[in-house]
Amino acid sequence: MKISIALICVILFVSFVLLYENNNNFRNFFDVYIFKKIVNEDKVPSIEIDTSKSMNVFAYNKYLALLDQNVLKLYNKSGNEEHSLDIKISNPIFETYGEYLCIAEKNGQKIYLISNKNIIWQKEIEGNISDVNVNKNGYVSVSISGTSHKTVVETFDSKGNELFKDYLSSTNVIDTDISNDNKYLAIAEANFGGIVVQSNIKIISIDDAKNNSSDSIKYTHIAQANDLIINIKYNTKDDLICMYDEHIDVLKGEENTELVNLTNEETLFADINLSSKILKLVKKSDGLFNTYIEMQIINSNNIESINTYKIENTPKRIYTQGNMIAVNLGTSVLFINNNGWLVKEYESNGEEIQSIVMCNEIAGVISKNRINIISL
Repeated sequence: MKISIALICVILFVSFVLLYENNNNFRNFFDVYIFKKIVNEDKVPSIEIDTSKSMNVFAYNKYLALLDQNVLKLYNKSGNEEHSLDIKISNPIFETYGEYLCIAEKNGQKIYLISNKNIIWQKEIEGNISDVNVNKNGYVSVSISGTSHKTVVETFDSKGNELFKDYLSSTNVIDTDISNDNKYLAIAEANFGGIVVQSNIKIISIDDAKNNSSDSIKYTHIAQANDLIINIKYNTKDDLICMYDEHIDVLKGEENTELVNLTNEETLFADINLSSKILKLVKKSDGLFNTYIEMQIINSNNIESINTYKIENTPKRIYTQGNMIAVNLGTSVLFINNNGWLVKEYESNGEEIQSIVMCNEIAGVISKNRINIISL
């Protein structure tokens, strides 16, 4: 008898999961009426902000962080200030990964690495900082201009020790990323000086480079002429996902394979910043006059594995971070995880949403005079 009841429960659970994953009407009913995933701005914590001041907002780990007049204030999911840090930066660029927040002065010299509530290290860089990157272990790569070279990429470990510098004399750095095992630095570079754009991706062994080995460059992938590299990111298997203007490839060792073509459908948006997932928004039609947006979430480790989510209206902007996707629809926001499931739907009282910051656990929906906090 007990075995029969257990078997029935398993069958019901599996049936529910299958219906929830594959039937939009079924899933929407449970999201709205059972799981209560729709939240209104009146029902969530908020932080009042002074729009007359220059204020920068970030999300990392479990905090919303507001940088105002050289003070970084950290707020929790209830909207309470938990901590503050002195950060002497006025025009920040930043990158986050898990518990880490790297902040630097755009075209300046100052850089900070923060973990949870603590400043792990801070430095002054020689040259002008143009971009920063941090991996899940707190290793940091910094792109620097304004030196005798076209660009310099400087790499630090999680304690702020300089590991090495890579000098580029004729190309511009488009993006950098450090593998999850801290073994490799990937540099995406482009040369705009010729008749056609030439993009290259260089893979450097961090151990060999810090030991000044002459063969620290393990591989250089030379892209097709006029293929413009836009972004690179290591996935969980430490394969390098490479986004170009017209396609997305994967670089496994020295083998380069196209994963996604961005020209064979009416693609509205594409992104590779999700954790091991590729995001693609495609305009679809289900009738003579009926169009909708299909969100395709493609597993970069297995491109046959695709989760989809149907969006009825054209998004104003898409945000991605970690395992989360935010779809700004103007006066509402859809928060969708990288399995294609709705996590939360936020609705304002008619006020236009200006921007969104988020990580896996918390989001800030920024309107005219406040930041509304959504727990994810």
